[in-house]
Order: sequence, then structure tokens, then C-alpha cells
Amino acid sequence: MSDRRGIVIGTAGHVDHGKTALVRALTGIETDRWLEERRRGLTIDLGFARLDLDPDLETGIVDVPGHEDFLKNMLAGATGIDVLLLVVAADEGPMPQTREHLAIARLLDVKRGVVALTKSDRVDAEWLELATETTRELLDEDSARASWEIVPVSSVTREGIETLRSSLQSLVAGVQRRSEDDLFRLPVDRSFSIRGTGTVVTGTVWSGCVRVGDTLRLFPGDASARVRGLQVHEDPRPQVAAGRRCAVALVGVSADAVERGSVLVDRAEWRPSDRLGVRLRALGARDRPLTHGQRLRVYLGTREVMARLHTADRAPILPGEAAWAVLALEAPLLARARDRAILRFYSPVSTIGGVRIAELDPPPDWPERTAAWRCVLDGTAAEALTASVRLERLLGLLVAPAPVRLGRPAAELEAAADEAGCVRIGARWFSAEAADEAMQAVERAVARLHAADRRAAAVSKEAVRSALTDVCDGELVERAVRQLLAEGRLVESGPRLALPGHLPRLTEAEEAARDRLAAMIVEAGLQPPLVTELGKTLRLARPLLDDLLRLLREAGTTRAVTPELHVSVAALEALEARVLELLADGAPSGPTRFKEAFTLSRKYLIPLLEFLDREGVTRRTAEGRVLAARS
Repeated sequence: MSDRRGIVIGTAGHVDHGKTALVRALTGIETDRWLEERRRGLTIDLGFARLDLDPDLETGIVDVPGHEDFLKNMLAGATGIDVLLLVVAADEGPMPQTREHLAIARLLDVKRGVVALTKSDRVDAEWLELATETTRELLDEDSARASWEIVPVSSVTREGIETLRSSLQSLVAGVQRRSEDDLFRLPVDRSFSIRGTGTVVTGTVWSGCVRVGDTLRLFPGDASARVRGLQVHEDPRPQVAAGRRCAVALVGVSADAVERGSVLVDRAEWRPSDRLGVRLRALGARDRPLTHGQRLRVYLGTREVMARLHTADRAPILPGEAAWAVLALEAPLLARARDRAILRFYSPVSTIGGVRIAELDPPPDWPERTAAWRCVLDGTAAEALTASVRLERLLGLLVAPAPVRLGRPAAELEAAADEAGCVRIGARWFSAEAADEAMQAVERAVARLHAADRRAAAVSKEAVRSALTDVCDGELVERAVRQLLAEGRLVESGPRLALPGHLPRLTEAEEAARDRLAAMIVEAGLQPPLVTELGKTLRLARPLLDDLLRLLREAGTTRAVTPELHVSVAALEALEARVLELLADGAPSGPTRFKEAFTLSRKYLIPLLEFLDREGVTRRTAEGRVLAARS
């Protein structure tokens, strides 16, 4: 990986204030790509250029349109910028789009910036001073931007250009390196086809790293595509990391299938969301509140979707307020916790605020989760992890998608797990208290199952798992059961569990029926009535009969030769002893010899012989049965 940091500078400002000319003066590159743009002198789409400021940095500049009609393109260009180059014409001063673009940068948390006061050659010193003061007043409305430098420049005479370059150089030097050891994501702002190359998309790498040969997923649609080639400002690269403008040549997807608003990602952990839990900040320069159920435009990355606003308790959000809310999207978005998005009114279209995403697809009881949302957005990695794990209770937080759900690289979350007191079990993280809570949940589940089936001496492990499916992760249940058995808080009988001291509870009538049932089976020896016959004779319903037969088996009184044939243990032991005597000479014996020895009909003889085969007493051969070799 290159040691050079990737930096993206974005222009902003009112139409015809000289953004494109300024970029040309700074870089020597014409960013108006279309003939119509150059003819009209009006940028209608995004332009990109390399800006060499520092040998240790790789800096690109995004020239965005300023006209209201092209504000969607401006929002696409603002995606992923580190430094804002706000352009204000000295002969006009700040204009409506100046204010809106600055508000958008503020909502996207672009803290570093500089103002280029362009066309300074067209005004005298007094007018230039007035334009500077007016621009300073605009910046002073936000304390975070009050320190931004204002540099008068002329793209014609080049006066002030070097001063502006120095200011930009100072700003980009302080930009923090984006995480390259992270999930890869690139919001697409352009797509086209090149003969001999195929589909090419461009965008700013938001996070992670992409390499030639990688297989990427395209949202929406979930198509798969292989990376044929990579370029940064027309320079071929084997890999490109976060913070760089990038062109990606793709194999396996047509240019028609990719559009502005598409997103390239690298792993299955990315999932589209239909609902976003957010902290919303409404701009103060409005005269109407945001209301529950209101239809809004949402801009995330390079994509625009419509959404309905859901507020807590259906309360309105007043201008200048911040509040927790949910956006019910009319089309899914590929989002990540801690992403920032812009909101605009559906009609008339104007910017009304911004959001920061706290949870993907929050449940209906989301107002109860906002304390955890605050930790995700404002807390440390450990605090965010602790809060999110506790939200999931005994179901646990899946480790693999946690970087998307918490908006932090996997390595950062792994490092914070110990501080957060998280325990990893299988593929999930749990709170330190989860193990004890799971043991208590298992004990309660077994107690409920005992109460629901009072005639059972134990309950199946599968029944316990099923009882806890919706509230407890399966691996956590298994671990809790093992610990309870080790501590003697559960007892095990084959695949069944019971609380210590638990005994089946029968009514007096049921006890009498059990005794009569046992007597009939024992007295009949090797030829007891079949289960159906037992039920008719004793006038027992099948569920009760099955329970009583199970109790006799668990007590060691009987065994099930077949599901319909239950024989006393004493009779089976006598049968086995006699068979051992018959076959002691080693000669194979057919059914006739057994029939003569036991005077049994085939109705009983064949099931009993097959039972002895399964028990490892005998072994069936072509000549007849012989004793099985015992270890």
C-alpha cells in the first residue's frame, strides 16, 4: 500500500462564479468535459483533475456544478470530499447557492475549507473589501468555519493563485488518513463504455482498498463484476485505496447496468436497508417544521431516494432542532452506520437538513434504542460496541457485519472488544453478562417445559432450543447447557434434560393406569399386546398411553422393540440368555429353530430377532443368525 495519503478537494459555489476557470488556473486541466458546457460556460456535470500540492499527498479536485437545476450533481460531487474550496465571485458576493452549498458541506461535516474570492480583477479595492466582509459574515454564522481563510484571486491575471495553492496545501496536510484496512466502498458518479476496455465507472473510494482482479458487487441489483483495471487521474494502478478519485474498468457488467447512484462494494456484509435510524439536524433558515409522515428526498453518496419521515411520538421537528427519527425509504440504500446524508423537501426542492445514520433497519420500538444510537455516533469504539451488543441481548451481535452496523473498521472493533467487555461465542459478540443470563433463560425454559408436560421425566434438548429460538442464539444455548450440566443445575439423560429433583407428576388415575399397563406387559412376557391393543383394552387416549409407556421405559421396566411393541426388560433379558445358549455351538440358526425354541408366531419372533441384531447380540447371515462378535 502506498504511503501517500489520498485527498479530495471539492469546489462549491453559485453558478457562474468561476469555479471551472479557477480549477483550470490551479491545475491546467479543463474539467468541462461536454461541448455544451464549454459553449454555454455553465458546468452541468462533474469534472475532475489532479492537483499537485505535496509529494506526500495524492490530491484530486472535484469541480461541481452550481446551478440549482444541477444540484443533484453537486451533491454527488460533494460525496467523500476532505476540503471545501468555496468559490464566491467578488463582483456579486455570496448568493443563494453559496449559502446552500455551504450548508450542505456543514451537514456532511466538511470542517476544512477556504474561500476563493474570484474575479477580483473586475472590482476595485473598495468593492473587494465589501465582498470580503460579506463573505466573512456568512462564514461567521458557523463557528466551525469562522477561521476559514478568504483569498482574493483572478483566474485571468492569476493574481492570488499561488496564495490559494499555499492555503490549500496547509489544509490538506492536516487531513487525517482514511482507513485503508476496511471494507471497500465506492459510490459511482459516472459510468460509460470504452471500446476495448468495456464498462468504466468513476467515483471517490470512501473506504478500504480495491485491487486489479478483485470481484466486486454492484448495488442496486447485486450483480458481480471483476476489476480489469484501475486508474487514478489516468495513471494506471494495481490497487487504489480510500481517499482517491478512481476509475474502475469492470468485466461482467454492462455500462447500462451502472448509473450515478450505484455503489461498488467488496463483501457480502453489505446489505441494502429499507429503514434508517438517524439523528436529524434541521437547518434553521426555514419557516416550517418537519412533520411525521412527511415525504422527503434523501441523498446518500451519489444516490437519491424518496422517504417518509417517522418522528418519535409523531412530534414535529422545528427549524434548527436536532432529533432522533427514522427514514422509511421508498427504495433501498446501501448505507453504513455513521454515514451522513442530506435531506431536501420533496416540493419545492430545497435543502432542509442532514442526518447521520445510527442504525440500519431499526425495529418498530426504535425510540427505546436512541441511547445506544448516541453511543454509536458519539462514543468510542468500545462504547459503541458495548451499547450495540446490549441491544442484541442474548441473540448477540454478528461479528462479520459489525463494521457496517457500527461504521468502524473490523480491526478497530476487535481491538475494542476487551475494553467493551464483549465475549465472542461462535460468530457473535455477547455482553459479559450474557452467559449467566443465558443459563437462567435455559433453566426457565426447562421449567416451563416441565410444567407444560407434567408426565415427562425430562425434556428434549431440541425442545429447549426451540423454546429459546427467538430470544437466544443457538451456540449460546449450547454453551449454557454445558455449563449448567457441569454445575449440576441440569441433569442429562441421553438427548433429554431435567432440573435436579424433577419427577413426573401423575394423577391417581394416571398412576393406576400406569400400573395396569406395566402389569399387562410384564405378564404377557414376549407376546404382549401391541400398543393399539393396549389402548383399547385399558381405554387410554393415545397421548396418555404414549406418556405412560415412556415413563415405563425411563424407569427400566420395558423397552420398545418396535414403536408398536413394548416388552418387559425381564422378558428380553431371558430371551437374550436363551439365544446365547442356542447359538453357543456356532452353527447358524434360521427362524424355524427360534420358533420351536420360543413357541412364538412370526408376528413377535421377527421383530424380537431384529431387535437382538440391533442390540449386537446376534448377526444375520445368508445361512442364518449367529452370535455377534463382542468387543
